[in-house]
Amino acid sequence: MSTLITENERYHEIDLPFYRRELAFLPPHVLDFHTHTWRAIDWKINPWNQKADGANYMVTDPDYPLETLRDDGHRMFPDQAYHAVCFGNPTPSADLDRTNAYTLEASLRPGLFPLLVTGRGTLPTDRLRQKIEQENWLGYKVFLNWYGDNYAAIDIPTMLGPEEMELANEHHLVVLLHVPRSGRLNDPVVKEGVRTYAKAYPHAQIVLAHCGRCYLPDEMKGAIACLADLPNVYMDTSMVMDPQVLEMVFRTLGSERVLFATDFPVAAMRGRRVYLMDHWVDVVLPGYPPSAYRVASDDMHATFMAWEIALAIRRGAEMAGIDEAALKGVFFQNGMNVLNRVRKGQPVKALQSAWKTAPKFE
Repeated sequence: MSTLITENERYHEIDLPFYRRELAFLPPHVLDFHTHTWRAIDWKINPWNQKADGANYMVTDPDYPLETLRDDGHRMFPDQAYHAVCFGNPTPSADLDRTNAYTLEASLRPGLFPLLVTGRGTLPTDRLRQKIEQENWLGYKVFLNWYGDNYAAIDIPTMLGPEEMELANEHHLVVLLHVPRSGRLNDPVVKEGVRTYAKAYPHAQIVLAHCGRCYLPDEMKGAIACLADLPNVYMDTSMVMDPQVLEMVFRTLGSERVLFATDFPVAAMRGRRVYLMDHWVDVVLPGYPPSAYRVASDDMHATFMAWEIALAIRRGAEMAGIDEAALKGVFFQNGMNVLNRVRKGQPVKALQSAWKTAPKFE
């Protein structure tokens, strides 16, 4: 493909015709259940400095403020009203006080629902309760207490303790969990951790990020059955682009427990996540920073990863026999049902009230 084409030309001549042809099935409103926002000043250290631990893992821009998230949401979904569940960077590189304060501030703009980045012992229990009950948090994005992909020996109770889970159970909070270990949800230790917490805290709404990190069909095949009898466990689709993976999810969980998600800023790249042998690889157009498992090439047609996720959902749903109404629910209503259960809908109502006097998020 020509390298002379401008960004504006590519968007209007290549991307938009594809979007309007292939994604016409999307509902009028889209809720993206997994997005990030941060500022350069929210870091303790720049995580992608080559001297930092895990520096080559999932490299993005060190500055991804609300305005850029807003612009990406509008650019990716120009025919929909875009809404997003958002949070900061949940790693040891981030200043959690700063990034959480910015997320809460950002959520006063229409369309954004905030999650608090927290984990086991990150906040004293009384302080955590105060924040949940007095601020408009919808729940937790669980802190990733490791650098890069150095998570092989960590289990779920190490990430999140009973104090956090008891509060989540009491208030029906979202618990957005990026599962640990190299085996992902297919690891027996991870399966047991999810099942134990889901059964012990049945009102906590546990959302497994990236479909339990099972990007490959063989991973999902071994993992999905463990969730069948856990009605309070959901899957978000961030960066999952394999229709077979999503077909298995739909066949086992139905459609109501599947939540559309992108993982912006990552899914704003043009490309697609594929797999070779036993690992995923992001094949992208040139111009993005070098990163682990990221391969750039200009010898291909490609569009936004966010759209590849949506298409994989549609294809997986078709393979599983999911009807159109249920498919549309994945992109908005399923996620809103989850959010409206939190504290009997109080945070959603408070945010929506605040949005009436704020600049429109679109």
